[in-house]
Amino acid sequence: MQRQPVSNLSSALANIHLNNPGGYAGQNDNNQDSVMSNTGQESGPGGMLNEATVDRIAAYRNNPPSEGITLFSHRSAPNGFKVAVVLSELGLKFKTFYLDFKKSEQRSPYYVSINPNARIPAIIDHDNSDHSVWESGAILIYLCQKSGPDCPLWSEDYVEQSSITSWLFFQASGHAPMIGQALHFRYFHPEMIPSAIERYAGEVRRIYSVIEMRLAEKREQLIMEMDDESFALGTSALSESKYFEEPVWLVGNRITIADLSFVTWNHVVDRIGINLKSEFPEVYKWTRAMMERPAVVRALSGLESN
Repeated sequence: MQRQPVSNLSSALANIHLNNPGGYAGQNDNNQDSVMSNTGQESGPGGMLNEATVDRIAAYRNNPPSEGITLFSHRSAPNGFKVAVVLSELGLKFKTFYLDFKKSEQRSPYYVSINPNARIPAIIDHDNSDHSVWESGAILIYLCQKSGPDCPLWSEDYVEQSSITSWLFFQASGHAPMIGQALHFRYFHPEMIPSAIERYAGEVRRIYSVIEMRLAEKREQLIMEMDDESFALGTSALSESKYFEEPVWLVGNRITIADLSFVTWNHVVDRIGINLKSEFPEVYKWTRAMMERPAVVRALSGLESN
């Protein structure tokens, strides 16, 4: 199997055009020390600190922002951009501190005091006594709770909350790690092991089949409820419905963090030979609907709060 180059997340996103033939303005970064070379978990390679690293981290520690949120991320980290997407959607003021993995900034004592796992992402909420939160799923829940009872990406109903968190944990424990492993064995492992590549790509496809089924059920429900009775009677194909392209969501009838937690990883699966449009059409339409949202485009372009 011939090795192919893989770009970092920001470059990859800029080159994938689900909804806009012209793409959008994404930030590029030549740093190829990507978290995609690891396992898909909240990650960053290890190493030794140097003087420049200590100085940059210390400068931040000695002069932190007085308000808003600091997001610690990396320019090629899907999990970091996942948090930026939700911050942008909620309209929360934030700035991003992009850690340099080549200088092992994630191993600095100050950063480890924020995130004991020494990986990204993590946040500091300067409006809440500099409270820190780490692990992407925990951060998304915290941001929704911080936004209050009317948070558009969350629910006050505990049954809906359990459904949202189920999908959120499914993404963090299955979807991201399996894509990360598939990327690692395809591009970064010192030797080519076809069985490992096939195993992880196969597991990613299994995970997408779970999401595809959920979204297909939600679409059928939408059409049965909103369109004429010919669809319920089976005399018209679902593809003929005017609601066939209407966005459907994992929980309820609106977008939540359950959906948004997947969007950044959905844009690197082409690198492991998975074509969402042809293999998982509902996942493709779902992803396209999220990518059309101005807040998502803004976050994935590297832009911070207005």
